[in-house]
Amino acid sequence: MSTPTPPVDNEQPAAIGPGQGSGTDSKQWPEPLYALAGVGDLVAEQIRKLAANAPEISERFQRNAATLPEDLRSLPRELRTLAADLPSYAAGLQTKAREVNGESVKRNVETAQTRAQDAYRTLVERGEQAVKPQ
Repeated sequence: MSTPTPPVDNEQPAAIGPGQGSGTDSKQWPEPLYALAGVGDLVAEQIRKLAANAPEISERFQRNAATLPEDLRSLPRELRTLAADLPSYAAGLQTKAREVNGESVKRNVETAQTRAQDAYRTLVERGEQAVKPQ
């Protein structure tokens, strides 16, 4: 019994390996892969910092654990206070929302977009360095 063969597709798959790009830029891999490598490198760095600070974190946890029973006893009182303040806080937010200027929102969105693009470029650069042969 013979195995059926799939239809032949004449389209070539997208190049994703090193040296298989269009040759128009110097990157061997697509930028999103470098950004992902940059994120991984950043996470590894943060884990190393966390591990280095483990004794301090453990000590702080022990100190906080000692005050936990008192903190839990005062929590209902704090929640009642917050609940009582909620209507005035909501009214203040409504007032601010009415005062929002469309141009101000647009500037804030543009600023956020620029910052996101800068962060992405930083991750791409970090990823390029992380995968660069030593």
